[in-house]
Amino acid sequence: MSINPQVLSLTKSATLKITALTKQIKKQGKDVVNFAAGEPDFDTPDFIKTAAKEAIDQGFTKYTPSSGDNRLKEAIANKLKVNNGICLDKENVIVTSGAKYALFIALLSLLSVDDQVLIPSPYWVSYPEMAKLTLGKAKFIDLAEENNFKLTPELLNNSITKKTKVLIFNYPSNPTGVTYSKKELIDISKVIKDANIYVVSDEIYETLVYDKKSHISFASLDSMQDKTLTVGGFSKSFAMTGWRVGYLAANKDLVKEISKIVGHTTSCPCSISQAAALAALGDNKWQSQVGLKFEARRDLLYQGLSNTPKVKPFKSEGTFYMFCDIRETGLSSFEFCSRLLEEELVSCIPASSFGKEGFIRISFSTSLKQIKKGIDRINNFIKKL
Repeated sequence: MSINPQVLSLTKSATLKITALTKQIKKQGKDVVNFAAGEPDFDTPDFIKTAAKEAIDQGFTKYTPSSGDNRLKEAIANKLKVNNGICLDKENVIVTSGAKYALFIALLSLLSVDDQVLIPSPYWVSYPEMAKLTLGKAKFIDLAEENNFKLTPELLNNSITKKTKVLIFNYPSNPTGVTYSKKELIDISKVIKDANIYVVSDEIYETLVYDKKSHISFASLDSMQDKTLTVGGFSKSFAMTGWRVGYLAANKDLVKEISKIVGHTTSCPCSISQAAALAALGDNKWQSQVGLKFEARRDLLYQGLSNTPKVKPFKSEGTFYMFCDIRETGLSSFEFCSRLLEEELVSCIPASSFGKEGFIRISFSTSLKQIKKGIDRINNFIKKL
């Protein structure tokens, strides 16, 4: 049996692997504190479920256009105009089967063999694997701890070569939780403006920004709209991870070509999920309430871990993740997470999967009660080392 070498080179998602192991242990009746989850613990809001049920009852169960239902595309375009300052219309939008698929087809459409894709590190685990599948070459930009793991114009400029085609830019960031001010983004955009490259801007966590900060979309900056492919979705903002609805917004000529990929792969996104997503965009109250809950959870986790010996947390500016330095424990990221799960039943993700050894990612997408319990267990674990 002969397998495509690109497929053989892939590594399994560590986040999904540990999340699956956590669920398996919980099924055994053990009281696991799940700090590994990459999804909100809230259920999908009832008004969204109702819209999906009505779509089924009304027979909205057939194929939609490959780029998505026109009503949803119009709603996404309006949302991007009003909330993000990106002036476009439905012809600029593709609805996809999850934001992850939007990222993949963006890279597939842009990268040729050996084209270079810049990936700031720490990075989300799937970026390098997507680059492999699209025959591009990943080049990592090592982000400095002393600069709070942020991409700087200098780092970016020094990383661009004649082979560079794409920068993957994710903010608020998974796994570090950092985001960027408008000034920081403008400074980065000046480098992009002078370079012949595209930006795939992964903004899936855009609604989860704390401390009264605002999310600024990269495509809204001067001269950046035609150079930017904006990726967003509904999984994190509306607790719709299993519904698999995302979107890609870009130059119309690009969208026209990328739509061909959708037509020959998934055909179109799920019609019922699209109806649910359309309902989601009609309500902003739920998102703001959830954002406040996540901010309270972040504060509790940060305060608790700040008093934990040998663990240094970085205060998240967005997402529902906290990045922590555990190098003083003398354990590798994997050893720390494996032993913590086995000995104290606390599940978190080793940041070696994100290109940063000596760190872990803790998700605070769980209740305040569970966060308190998890902090106590981590402290017990550290005491026993």
